[in-house]
Amino acid sequence: MHDLIQEMGWHIVHRSFPNSRLWQLQQIHDCVNGNKNLKAIEAIMLMDSEYHADDYDANLGLSADLFDRMKKLRLLDIDGKFTSTQPTLLPDELRWLCWNEYPFLFLPLADKCKLVGLEMARGSIKHLWHGRKILPNLKFIHLANLCSLIWFPDVSGAPNIERLILSFCLTLETVHKSLGSHKRLVYLDLNGCRNLTRFPSRLEMESLETLILSRCESLKRFPEVSPCMVKLSQINLYSCSGIQELPSSIGYLSSLSFLNLTDCSNLENIPNSVCELKYLKCLHLHNCMKLNYFPNNLGSMNMLEELRLGFAYNIGRPQSCIDFHSLTRLSSLRKLDLSWIQIEEESFPKNLDALASLEELYLSGNSELVQLPSIISHLSRVKLLELNECNRLESLCKLPSSIQVLKANDCVSLRKIGDLSTEGKWLYKIWLVNCHKLLEDEENQRYLDKMWQLSFIKKCATVNHRLSIAIPGSKIPSWIKQEKGGCRIGLKLPHKWYSNIMGFVVCGVFSWKFQSYDAYPTLTFKIVSDGKVFPRSEINYLMDATETAENGWSVWISYMPLGFFQQMYHDLQPEDWSYIEGNLDITVMLRNGTPSLRCGAHVICKEYFQQITSCITDYGIVVHVDDEDLGYDESISGNTYVYEEKFDEMSLMPLRSRTSKRRRIKHIRCGMRQKRSNPVRRIKKGPLKVSYDFEGLYDSVVR
Repeated sequence: MHDLIQEMGWHIVHRSFPNSRLWQLQQIHDCVNGNKNLKAIEAIMLMDSEYHADDYDANLGLSADLFDRMKKLRLLDIDGKFTSTQPTLLPDELRWLCWNEYPFLFLPLADKCKLVGLEMARGSIKHLWHGRKILPNLKFIHLANLCSLIWFPDVSGAPNIERLILSFCLTLETVHKSLGSHKRLVYLDLNGCRNLTRFPSRLEMESLETLILSRCESLKRFPEVSPCMVKLSQINLYSCSGIQELPSSIGYLSSLSFLNLTDCSNLENIPNSVCELKYLKCLHLHNCMKLNYFPNNLGSMNMLEELRLGFAYNIGRPQSCIDFHSLTRLSSLRKLDLSWIQIEEESFPKNLDALASLEELYLSGNSELVQLPSIISHLSRVKLLELNECNRLESLCKLPSSIQVLKANDCVSLRKIGDLSTEGKWLYKIWLVNCHKLLEDEENQRYLDKMWQLSFIKKCATVNHRLSIAIPGSKIPSWIKQEKGGCRIGLKLPHKWYSNIMGFVVCGVFSWKFQSYDAYPTLTFKIVSDGKVFPRSEINYLMDATETAENGWSVWISYMPLGFFQQMYHDLQPEDWSYIEGNLDITVMLRNGTPSLRCGAHVICKEYFQQITSCITDYGIVVHVDDEDLGYDESISGNTYVYEEKFDEMSLMPLRSRTSKRRRIKHIRCGMRQKRSNPVRRIKKGPLKVSYDFEGLYDSVVR
């Protein structure tokens, strides 16, 4: 819709001011070759999709001095080899330059030009400028995936830059020291500059709020910071494997709220001055394998909400530098990750219940646990408990009363569980994949069977809440009336079905081993009415389940509230649903394409329930993600909606710039992403996707 309105506006302006705005190749061809007045041109923004960028020269034949005659040009948004050779100069009136796939080595910017924004992606440029260039109006620089850029120049003559992005410039080695004392820069992103070795040794950037150096693998040290940097709130050093320590001056960053050191594999110590960061909310030290010192005086970190000290896998040794008793001083802590850290039950702090705000606790990979420490049951606010791959864990009883999500996949010694259908009053996710010893005990088998009972499903259906259960086994519950072999099943939609149905239960049996990212259950819905197929919609339930036992099968069951359909088919008005009759076709597969061996479906009708009050909630946030950002299969026709429960490991950066596609390449925007609570209706061909983040992760976060 925005593009349509924009083009209408351009046509109106074109009639009033001929040749002032050009956005088609043919327009440019006619204007240049027809010897028309090029001085009238104020904007060129190519929007054609019929030409490849490499064909511009062949179709236009534009000379390098073309811009000499465009004295009023203010906007230039083009791709590839727009001119036959490197332009001799760019107009002084130019305000915004976006030239992706720039094929030349240098950019002819003149001193004191009026340029405000510069965007370039995937080009061959080697130098932006030499020496000190006077660019008083320049505010935004976004350079991405440049394959030849080695040196970022002196910016002392451009004192008003606010956002500088140099993401994935893989050949970049040096950033000029003038950047370290820039006074107006707010956002600095060098994500993926893996060859960066020379960076300012001291930062005195009083306006800087966000610093991203993630994946700068060759960077050996983090710079000293000045006390003037009171606005810096976000530092991301994810996968900076060359950094061994942080300077003690980091304690000057009085506003720092997010510090990510995940995958800093050579980091050896954390300075005591970190404890002076009173406003720090998130500290990520995931996979810091060589960490030998971690401060114990954490009591002053009153605002800390998220602490990740664990690992994503078994590194073969315990984490011995942490005094776990010191963690109990963190009264605001909401999320604590101690995955793959070996803590015996006797070593757990006895006053763990002092963590009165704790909502998420990650203890996966702990091979010392034989049973869940009793003190964990006293954590009155814990909603998520993860115990995957605790291979000696035998008993799982006395869970926190507030628990909503339980993940205990691959606990191969697990023999005993409690009655989760009654003990976990608000449980809506239970994942016990590859815990096959539970089937050897009759009492446990009864508890597992109770999770399949219709009454347990109705608990979530009554409050219009989703449900997701995965346990070892191969049987589909007997009360599911529609069942068949394979991965496809259909439900008849009777007259006025929409007013009588609360939702659907879908079940699948899999022999394939679940994986974290590419093999979680996916449901595809297709409504067929009077021979017409409504746009296909998908709901992906990410199962944080790992492998099943050899030759072991797993059963997955999900309840889908009808409200999901209202979001998927939001173009339909409420009155439209009453006229839809036909079949609901459901396909049950894993994301990697593996079909279920058997599947079943069941309709939950409203007549069985009365509404009650419940505290079951999704404690995460709702995130709107454009289709280009998700990178999903664009060959799918119609509107496609993807609902995923994301992994923490996929979301480690608090900020990123927004990207959207224009023709065949990425067009970089400098605006920040805004949160939206509901799907946005757009007039656009191709898929539209909405991602719901149910795990309480940050908005617009990627690795």
